[in-house]
Amino acid sequence: MSAGVYSEWLKIRTTRGWYAYLTVTILLVGVAVAGDVGSSDDERRSSLDFQLGLVDAAGFASLLAVILGITIVTTEFRHGTITPTLLAEPQRELVVAAKAVAAVLVSLLFALIGLAIVAAVGLPWLSIVDAEVHLDGDVGTRALQVLLVTVLWGLIGVAVGVLVQSQIAALVGTLIWIFLAENLLIGVLGLLDIDGAAPYLPFQALDAADGNGGDELLSYWPGVGVSLAWTALLGLVGTERLRRRDIT
Repeated sequence: MSAGVYSEWLKIRTTRGWYAYLTVTILLVGVAVAGDVGSSDDERRSSLDFQLGLVDAAGFASLLAVILGITIVTTEFRHGTITPTLLAEPQRELVVAAKAVAAVLVSLLFALIGLAIVAAVGLPWLSIVDAEVHLDGDVGTRALQVLLVTVLWGLIGVAVGVLVQSQIAALVGTLIWIFLAENLLIGVLGLLDIDGAAPYLPFQALDAADGNGGDELLSYWPGVGVSLAWTALLGLVGTERLRRRDIT
């Protein structure tokens, strides 16, 4: 298992996409924090809610994590390297598990880098303008929530990749589902007067798991649980599809 994880980590580290995702994460988080701090007045900069929002900017890593999670799996099918991978490790469940562990590690790295950018941009700027900095339990809790939700996004990316296997279909389909299809489905559920089911949709649950909450979302821990349930369901169905697939 450890050899499989190392192999997956090596594959990620030696592809150009990894560096592109990392660069995008740094730029998005840095611009978001600079924009928020620069456009706010002194009173708002000193508020706890504002500084929690700065921590949330590291959540940009989540979208990159789901994309990376998908590509960890689908790149192998796109370039045909899935055949030697499965020949080297015939137990296909272990291959999926190794990819999931690698996705967790990379997602954590992305989230940690995002949080580091928040600190590197936000803390000096707040100090320069003499804003009160809240480095208390609430900020630390939100940072941990960002780490966890980024991991959840990375894991569901792996699950989608194993299920769909086609890189273009998985990436485009996931983005369409996140930004369009799930919102349309929420509207349909509302028309059918079963809108109580909407918070249990996969990316609604992931939104609940980011720590921000919301009247129309699940509370935090149920959101985490439903997210894990969706990931397990998609991952198990995808693993079974992979197990039955002829890769010769």
